[in-house]
Amino acid sequence: MIKREAIISGLRVTYLISSEFNPEKALVFLPGWKSPVDLFCKIIGDIPNLLAINLPGWGGSEIPQGTWGLIEYAKLVQEFLQKLEINNPILIGHSVGGAVAVEYLNNGGRAKKLILIGGAIIRERLGRSQILFLAAKTFRFLFPFVNKKWRQRLAGKSLSVDYIEAGEMEDIYKRLISEDKQEAFSKLDLPTILIWGKNDKATPYSQAERLKNLNSQVILETITEAGHYCFLDKPVEFRKIFFKYL
Repeated sequence: MIKREAIISGLRVTYLISSEFNPEKALVFLPGWKSPVDLFCKIIGDIPNLLAINLPGWGGSEIPQGTWGLIEYAKLVQEFLQKLEINNPILIGHSVGGAVAVEYLNNGGRAKKLILIGGAIIRERLGRSQILFLAAKTFRFLFPFVNKKWRQRLAGKSLSVDYIEAGEMEDIYKRLISEDKQEAFSKLDLPTILIWGKNDKATPYSQAERLKNLNSQVILETITEAGHYCFLDKPVEFRKIFFKYL
C-alpha cells in the first residue's frame, strides 16, 4: 500500500492506496472512530484496487474546524471519490465509517455493494453510546491529570478509548453518536453484507440482527469470539468471509 495525501474540502487528508489501482474496480474503506486505516490494511494486505481513507480527525488527517456530523463526512467522501474518478465502488465501512457510508449512499452516492463491519448505524436516544460518553466526560473531569494509559486502566472495560480520548473532537464525537441511520439503511437498494463480531460491545450483535430485518438485501456473517474489531480479533476468519464477497 502506498501512503499519500490530498486536499479535500479544504482539509489535508491522508490515505493508503494499492500499488495496482483501477478506479473502475475500486474497493473503498472508511475506518471507525479515530482508527488509522493501517490496522485494516495490514490484515487485508496489498490487494489490488483498495483505497483506504483516514477520515478528518484521525489517522493523520487534519481535524475539521467545525462540528462535523455524518453529512459533512459523507460529502468529503463524495468529493474524494470524484477527485480520483471513482464512480461505483465496493464500499466498506467499519463502525462510524459504516454510518458515513450509509449517509453517502443516502445522499446520492453510488456503490455496487456495501460491506459493513460492526457498523454504527443504530444510535438510539439515551442509548449506551450516549451514556458512556457522559460517563467518560465525568471521568475526565475527575481525573484530568492522569495519563492516557492509566485513565484506560482506571476506567476498566466499560469505557473504551473512544469515550475517554475524544479530546478536541469531543463535540464531533457527541454529534456522531447521536445520528441514527436506521431509516436510511432500510431504504438502501444494493447488496449489503454485515460482518459482525458476536462479542461486539460497541455495536452489539443484537444491532446486526435488527439491521438484517430492516432490509431484504442484507446478508449477515458472524464471527464468534470476536469483538468490535473482528478483523483484528479473528483475521483468518475475517479474511475468508471478506474475500468471499469481493
